[in-house]
Amino acid sequence: MNRKILFSWIAVFLTSSTFAQSDLLFEQIPGYENYRKVISQRRDFASVGRVSDTSWSADGKFLSYTAGGKKLVLNLENFAVEATSEKPGAAPRPDRPNRRTGTPVARAMQRTVEPSPDGKWNAVYRDGNVWIEPIADDGEKIQVTTDGTERIRFGTCCWVYGEELDQKEAMWWSPDNRKLVYYKVDETGMKDYYLTLDNAAMYTTLQAVRYPKAGDDNPRINLWVYDLDSKKSQQIEFDGDPTQYLFNVRFTPKGNEVLVNRTNRRQDVLDVLAVDVTTLKVRAVVTERQETWQENSPIMRFLADGERFVWGTEANGWRHFQLRHLDGRLLNLLSEVHEYPCDKIELIDEADGLFYYSAFSDENPYNSQLHRVRLDGTDHRRLTSFSLNHTSYDIAPNHKFVMSTRERFDIPPSTAVYDDNGRQVAVLTEGTDEAASGAGFAPTEMFSFTANDGKTQIYGTLSKPSNFDPSKKYPLLIDVYGGPQSQGLSNRYSPANPVCEMGYVVAKIGNRGTVGRGKAFECATYLYLGDRDMADQADGVKYLRQRPYIDGDRVGIYGHSYGGYMSALALVKYPDVFHVAVSGAPVTDWKNYDTIYTERYMRTPEENPDGYKNGSCMPHAGKLAGKLLIVHGLIDDNVHPSNTWQLAKAFHTANKRFDMMIYSEFQHGIGSTYESLKWEYFYRHLHPEVSTQPAK
Repeated sequence: MNRKILFSWIAVFLTSSTFAQSDLLFEQIPGYENYRKVISQRRDFASVGRVSDTSWSADGKFLSYTAGGKKLVLNLENFAVEATSEKPGAAPRPDRPNRRTGTPVARAMQRTVEPSPDGKWNAVYRDGNVWIEPIADDGEKIQVTTDGTERIRFGTCCWVYGEELDQKEAMWWSPDNRKLVYYKVDETGMKDYYLTLDNAAMYTTLQAVRYPKAGDDNPRINLWVYDLDSKKSQQIEFDGDPTQYLFNVRFTPKGNEVLVNRTNRRQDVLDVLAVDVTTLKVRAVVTERQETWQENSPIMRFLADGERFVWGTEANGWRHFQLRHLDGRLLNLLSEVHEYPCDKIELIDEADGLFYYSAFSDENPYNSQLHRVRLDGTDHRRLTSFSLNHTSYDIAPNHKFVMSTRERFDIPPSTAVYDDNGRQVAVLTEGTDEAASGAGFAPTEMFSFTANDGKTQIYGTLSKPSNFDPSKKYPLLIDVYGGPQSQGLSNRYSPANPVCEMGYVVAKIGNRGTVGRGKAFECATYLYLGDRDMADQADGVKYLRQRPYIDGDRVGIYGHSYGGYMSALALVKYPDVFHVAVSGAPVTDWKNYDTIYTERYMRTPEENPDGYKNGSCMPHAGKLAGKLLIVHGLIDDNVHPSNTWQLAKAFHTANKRFDMMIYSEFQHGIGSTYESLKWEYFYRHLHPEVSTQPAK
């Protein structure tokens, strides 16, 4: 055989052989069986130490609960625990914070039918107009509006309000059933974005989405009121810019006024307005201002009198709670104003005049603690005393005790009872890591490093494979989302990460811009998305790769949506740090994304050209050196496919190679082979060393 032909044949054989070894299906990847085992086992390991079926006795002397499959009762006088077969008579509980109810609605859409409180009428959106129809079908249908069109509609709203302002309603009944408030949306002047549908058919069809991109014309929103007695509609007149945002519409408890949240296009000023539905007079109830962006829907919960309400404010840079009056008065502070953010209202007991709330008030900023204060702002107490993350608060009706589950990434849950001075009086059940360690699981570790500003402490978590061997070298994977107002980390016990079983160590980094650490931390990325948040991810990798068991030359990153953006950006902005990425549905340039989200954090492209340029993937495309897989749904009406097409074009222009998988029938959320494809891609390009010792 000719030597040239022989060497060519050997080269083809070696290439094919290597490809075959690395191009395995997900189910064939070494460690896959362990991956499946961890998924099935870790929930059971993490559930130990929790209780269920709790009940405080009416006389305040006992707490019954179930733990480990046994019914137990705690004597609250001597704190002895005994087995029981019956529950003592349960005490009534004060009301918990109310939850939003209503018929489920598709993402970014509004409900088309709203029943009246008395169940006699339906307000119906149909063909651009509002109708009122008798539910029993024995009355006359009322056509409230008649001039609705495709672009000027009544009784519905628009995609961007649904997606970014969580506006699921567009028609609201007064409590007395006599008035109907409804939206008018004017989309004239807005551009259409076209998606192709039926992409697997012989001929495609088009879906037009009126989607205002950063800097473009917004929809014009008005509110109207229809009176069933006079059979007339009137427009509510709001002063200011006609393209300002009017949202979170709801009636006051007494029903004589409707509340509307209003914010300007920059979203740095928020007004809660009250509109008298008879006179249509508008007045301000509360106004909030920020130098960056203001939260659009702060906590607002009314007390029983229908006039006082608890309000969540970040006026001093840390969320705290106030007691306010509907007439505009600040009555008193509820939470203490310290340098930590409050989180949720846990309980209000008006009969006893007590207010409970959770706050991240621990030395570890990801630990929730329970606080109590009287409704007049006095007698403030912290009721949980361990430096762990507390959840599942259950407060005794007599307010002498509180039960809570507490845990940490590496400490299994335990459930304890504290008295009203914050002293632990009993441990109901205590979790153990024996089962997890017996299975070879390595506990998740929390780590921290200093950001590039030289002062901000950034936290992250690191998970390792079962039977972790510190003498080996493991590739590192970064699991990222990282977007504004998203949860960075949650300090919950994590006995194992199934992804690690395929031979990786996996980190999650709570970059600047995420929530729960105060306004300065959340707004550190203001005007520069993709800058400080991305730097924190890169600096986290640089910190971790100093460890001898982490291979700094094999670093991958993956995420979807904002996480997809961060993953693509990582490979083009930090090619010396990240080597492989799977980027799902990425925003590749903030000019492509919607007005409400993007301008809240970036302002408009005209106001902030440098921020938009710096945060775009395209100007950096020529620096791509690693392996990048971009995944996108072809009918994604949230992050449009043009984001991916633009980045692909930039790579083509720069003569850069990359991989792409387009799912023709999927929107923003992608199913099918996406998950498997991700792990196959990382295995192919990072070739992790997988332990042959299985998890038990």
